[in-house]
Amino acid sequence: MTSDRDTRKGGWEDLAWRKTRYNDRTVLKSGSFLNTFCPHCGESLLHEGMVRLETVTAEGVEGRLELSPYLNVFERRSDIHIPEGQEVKDLRCSSCHASLKAEGRVCGNEPSAVACVLVGISTIRVPFFFCMREGCRWQLIDPDDEHKIILDDSREW
Repeated sequence: MTSDRDTRKGGWEDLAWRKTRYNDRTVLKSGSFLNTFCPHCGESLLHEGMVRLETVTAEGVEGRLELSPYLNVFERRSDIHIPEGQEVKDLRCSSCHASLKAEGRVCGNEPSAVACVLVGISTIRVPFFFCMREGCRWQLIDPDDEHKIILDDSREW
């Protein structure tokens, strides 16, 4: 006996199981909200809707930097001036003040230092790397880690 589903095209199953922009769980979508945590103390870096970090400029000036927690949204605020193209000396956790600079890693666009925070949806947290040069939009989540967040960690994707 053969199933009617095997011979018919366009049945309700095809409509229900077809990938759409609402049920495609293979990539993180641009604009996805990412909970952000310090890799050292585990505290949330989110304050008043922004990722809050301490920054040290190349000249040694210390200040506060706030970044958007949404993937590929490059909105930022700072209480100190950081010129376009300048690499900051350090980025630190706003809770434990530990450096977030990822030693031994460089930006995929230019030979600049990168910082690392942990991102996740609920329980699984994975490394998220981003360039420390003002204006650079390079960022990286390892594809295997991205897969963990999407398939193992959330029903929202």
